[in-house]
Amino acid sequence: MKKLVSVLLLGALMLSLLPMAAGAAAELTVEQTKDELTYTIAAPSAPVLTLTNTAGVDVIARVQVYDEREKRYVYDAEFLVPAAGGPLVLDGFVYKPLEKNGQINTYRYRVTTAGGFKKTLYFVQIMHIDKTTKEPYYTQVHNSYYPRNTVSSFGPQFRVISPEFTKKWYMFTPIDLSRQGRQTFTLVGSNMWEVGEVHVDVYDDTVNVTYSYYYADSDKIEPVKEFITFYKDYSEALQHDPDTTVSSFAFNKPFSIANDLGGDKNVLMFIRNNLSYYRFPVPTATLYRNAPNSEARVSERGAMLALMDPIVGINLVNDHNYAN
Repeated sequence: MKKLVSVLLLGALMLSLLPMAAGAAAELTVEQTKDELTYTIAAPSAPVLTLTNTAGVDVIARVQVYDEREKRYVYDAEFLVPAAGGPLVLDGFVYKPLEKNGQINTYRYRVTTAGGFKKTLYFVQIMHIDKTTKEPYYTQVHNSYYPRNTVSSFGPQFRVISPEFTKKWYMFTPIDLSRQGRQTFTLVGSNMWEVGEVHVDVYDDTVNVTYSYYYADSDKIEPVKEFITFYKDYSEALQHDPDTTVSSFAFNKPFSIANDLGGDKNVLMFIRNNLSYYRFPVPTATLYRNAPNSEARVSERGAMLALMDPIVGINLVNDHNYAN
């Protein structure tokens, strides 16, 4: 570990010694690699930022790295971005040694100029231990942002069972409301990430639905909209626009099975929330990837499909589509 840190600090020093020139009002384009990078003792740095001068005069760009866990800057350097020639490519490296295999730390790059340009980019470094050499190495990934993305509760997809109904990735959740007590289902954002949980509480004839997002107190989790409705069966669902905003149901608004569902206890719950979020919502943790075709998820979805009444001409296939 000491050897790795020494090499990385030397790389930081060499970067800080690059020539600088007097700056003027400036504009830049800044691109961050979206590829996963790996830093090792043998290869302690890799290209991570590309700065392109669009001002027509030489520009001084200040590049800072902010540690979101420690709430302080851990790197600060200035670079000449000349008007002539190609873009300036800057390497990244390990900005802070971590202690445990799998440990996460989030950062942000801030690129500024005296002319008022400012660009902020987010990334994550993860420490690993090589199983063979026992040496530490680090991976760096872009902290992806998903603005106003759809959130559904886990279950079958409309687009798999009825492709003509919608091409969107909406899921629905068949539920047995004869079960007393709480049933909990995963909320999936962007058809990829497990972002929270929805709770269906049944007490006698009364049902109440609530939900929560993981890391809800983080400034990287921003609820936008919420929507929930129930259908008595799949045929009824197909009679409604999947993007409808009309519903007689709402979260945290108790309703009666007898009065609001006609006594039907095998129903479909459809959630279509919107959420803006980052893949790594806090400095030390990540959202987990939904694995819809894992053995556990296939079994869970199969049990849901078994609750549904057979429908003439429709195959209740137990599959999932990522639309890729």
